[in-house]
Amino acid sequence: MSTSLLVLLISVVILFILARTVLFLVQVEGWSMFPTYQHGDRLLALRYWLHRWLHRGQIVVWQLPSDSRLASLPESMCSGFYIKRIVGLPGDKTAAPIAELPGALSPLSAHAHGDQGSRIWHIPAGHCFVMGDTPGFDSTLFGPLPLHALRGVVLVKLPRRVRGPAEPDFTTYPPLLSHPPQKNT
Repeated sequence: MSTSLLVLLISVVILFILARTVLFLVQVEGWSMFPTYQHGDRLLALRYWLHRWLHRGQIVVWQLPSDSRLASLPESMCSGFYIKRIVGLPGDKTAAPIAELPGALSPLSAHAHGDQGSRIWHIPAGHCFVMGDTPGFDSTLFGPLPLHALRGVVLVKLPRRVRGPAEPDFTTYPPLLSHPPQKNT
C-alpha cells in the first residue's frame, strides 16, 4: 500500500470520527413543525455551538430537562428529542397563545391565563422560548426552556429515505373509541 493511500485512509477515518462527534442525525416524528418539516424527514444537527450563535427563527433539537414543574409528565414525553423553532432569546418578551391541555398535562397550563388569549413571557438569562410551526408540545405549555436543554442546532434537511404523505391526513386515522370493543362469545 502506498504512503499517499495510507494517509488518505487515515484522514477519512479521522474525519468520520470527528463528524460523528460533532454532528448527529435526528428524524422528525409528528407534525408540529409542518410545513417546514414533515413526519419522517431526516435532519443533520450540530452537537456543539456557542450560545451567542443562537438566533430567532433557528431550528433546534432539545430534550426536556428534569424539572419539578414537569415531573408529572409521562416518561415517554421526558425521554425523547423535540424539534422546534427559537422565537425568543434571553431578555426578550414573547407573546404566546395560551394552550389548553387535556388530562395529565393540564397542570402545566394552570398558571397561564389571560383575557386576550395570550400570555407575555419574559425570557430570563440562560433560557430561550421555543415553538413549533403548528401547535404542539413547546414553551407555550411550560415556559422558557433552559439553554442547557438544547441538544443541537439543525443545519440541513437531508433527502428522505421513505416517501410519506405530503401533509397530514387525519381522515385516515381510526376514530377514537368511546369504549373498548366487546368480544363476541
